[in-house]
Amino acid sequence: MTTLEPPRAHYVTISTGREWSRPLCIAFGLALGALSVALQRVLAPWVAPDSYQLLLSAVAIGVMFAGVWAGAVALLVSSLAKLFLFLPQEGLLRFGLFLCLGLLICWLGQKMHASRREVRLLSGLLPICAWCKKVRDEEGEWRQLEEYIHEHSEADFTHSLCPHCAREMVN
Repeated sequence: MTTLEPPRAHYVTISTGREWSRPLCIAFGLALGALSVALQRVLAPWVAPDSYQLLLSAVAIGVMFAGVWAGAVALLVSSLAKLFLFLPQEGLLRFGLFLCLGLLICWLGQKMHASRREVRLLSGLLPICAWCKKVRDEEGEWRQLEEYIHEHSEADFTHSLCPHCAREMVN
């Protein structure tokens, strides 16, 4: 008699794609910052000269696609451009607001990237013994459920008794 093997359980790590190296992040941030400054200068006759949308969008795009380093470099390039090219046309308070918004975007992006790196989940069918509740792993070994789940996810276990089992134990 042949028994059918259920498909092996597997786990998937959700990632944000490939990780960018720091020099590549810095180059990406420099390019985005320079592009946003150039667009700001070219579009100045048609949009408000104190428009921050282009410069802050370079920071946001850098953070979203290449990480915090790219966003920080784009913020640095944009800030220097604002300071030397656009500041005579606007007040220091608006420049401070621009810096605060850029730093907030970088901080939120760092939190987003950190949370994406921590997400792991189990998927697929988990072969489990109907009697002892042990799980068969990828190598065919039977292991405690808690041990298996702990190794394949970020979950930890605490043990206690449910009310039904507590009554059974007392009787």
